[in-house]
Amino acid sequence: MTLPTLSLTLSPRPEGIDVEYVLQSPSVPAGQAVCRLPGVVVGIPGVTLRTADLRVTDDLGELPISEEAEPPTSSWAYRRWCATRDSVGDVKVAYFAPVRAVDSTTRNGPMFDLRAEAGGVHGAGISFLALPDTTHDYAITLRWAGHGVSSFGEGDVELTGTAEKLAFSYYFAGPITKYPDSGPFAMYWLSEPSFDTVAVATQIERIYRAMCDFFREPEPGHRVFIRKHPYRGNGGTALHRSFMFGWSEAESPAAEDLTSLLAHETAHNWPHLDGEHGDVSWYTEGTAEYYSIVLPHRAGLIDDDAFLRLINDRARSYYTNPLQTLSNRAAAERFWKDQRAQRVPYGRGLFYFLGLDAKLRAAGRRPLDELVLTVLDRKRAGEKVGVPEWVDLVVAELGEQARRDFAALEAGEWMVPASDALGPPFRREDLRDRVAEVGFDLGSMETGVVAGLVAGSAADRAGMREGDRILAGPSGSDLAKGSPAEVTFTLGRGSRRLEVSYEPRGAEVASYRWVPA
Repeated sequence: MTLPTLSLTLSPRPEGIDVEYVLQSPSVPAGQAVCRLPGVVVGIPGVTLRTADLRVTDDLGELPISEEAEPPTSSWAYRRWCATRDSVGDVKVAYFAPVRAVDSTTRNGPMFDLRAEAGGVHGAGISFLALPDTTHDYAITLRWAGHGVSSFGEGDVELTGTAEKLAFSYYFAGPITKYPDSGPFAMYWLSEPSFDTVAVATQIERIYRAMCDFFREPEPGHRVFIRKHPYRGNGGTALHRSFMFGWSEAESPAAEDLTSLLAHETAHNWPHLDGEHGDVSWYTEGTAEYYSIVLPHRAGLIDDDAFLRLINDRARSYYTNPLQTLSNRAAAERFWKDQRAQRVPYGRGLFYFLGLDAKLRAAGRRPLDELVLTVLDRKRAGEKVGVPEWVDLVVAELGEQARRDFAALEAGEWMVPASDALGPPFRREDLRDRVAEVGFDLGSMETGVVAGLVAGSAADRAGMREGDRILAGPSGSDLAKGSPAEVTFTLGRGSRRLEVSYEPRGAEVASYRWVPA
């Protein structure tokens, strides 16, 4: 069957991107959407786009449109533009997408918004592409008027996919620097970073190649985009075969931490289960954590000390997270409200997989690798593979106890692998630690105003007060991981400016780490 065409042209300039695309005879009936675009993407604003800014035409000339607001969800607030008569022939949509203004007061968040930087622009399609509300495949042509790179490749590309594929991809244009010059992996930036990009890119390229070998990748290709923030905060977001992360001069990432982050995000190219995010994130994040640590260690790209350091960093984050005993569903309900809830599937999945692999090896059954690759092969063959299919795979190896173990994971029970789960060179050590407790609602890091201050907490004792403005401090993601030994916040209280420092820890809890045997 011949697919309808979608021809997209992007013309970047420092203040935004001119967007133009042509849909081949979409036959849009009156009252149905020609295109849609979220005004808010998981708390991040999309481009400002008014009905008057959109130019929609077909074979009869102007195609009049009207704007509607879709019911908002916890993640999106979409607007749609509907035809007021039936479309005739090809439909052309054109508009200018302006960049979002950001400064030192902007709050850090997912890397979706369209930004200007160093004479170029970058962002995710979901924030600036007003695309058709369809689910079928198109024969897509992407053309750049100027120098541009997308998640699909450098310059003009042709591909097959849905409009959603264009939305959940990155676009990067301007005076770009790239490393390395060739190969299936590349890193791109506009402003010269403060860290050693070549060293990080070289290590991640090695890790990516090891992962391609393990996951039997038939079409290697992965791109990392770097954006500079005018505010404190790092972090990043993965999309189709690509990842964008941010850095700031006030909080430049250490090369080791950045390599660990990128290894995790690179692993996201492969293992997935079908299902709602709250039901399957333990698998998506757990496998990314597991293989971002285990595969580089197997390949000799990190030594035993680095391997244990990565495992134990995750162990401390997991066992001291006060929300770690929430069920999968309860954690999902709080996912966008509390960054500690966002960390739940990472540790839960990682330590479930470490324990599961040890049980499989001890029973002489197929190892974890084979089960994960079986899921991947079935999905590549077009099958739907979700949680029930995964549980059936494990039960076939270990019996009904595996079903009870998975029910414990879903309920939020602690995943504590056997002492020798990492192999003979290592053993588990039991210890006492203190729960990570910042002392106020972590959502305050997004609003910039202290709320939910816990009476008697370390934050309260240090002098923080409800309603204080947070002018500077650690990132919300670092607080959610429980990583800082001590935190310092610069606060605004009326006309005063003050600093408070304290150790963000609460009551003692049982914890674990692994050491050389």
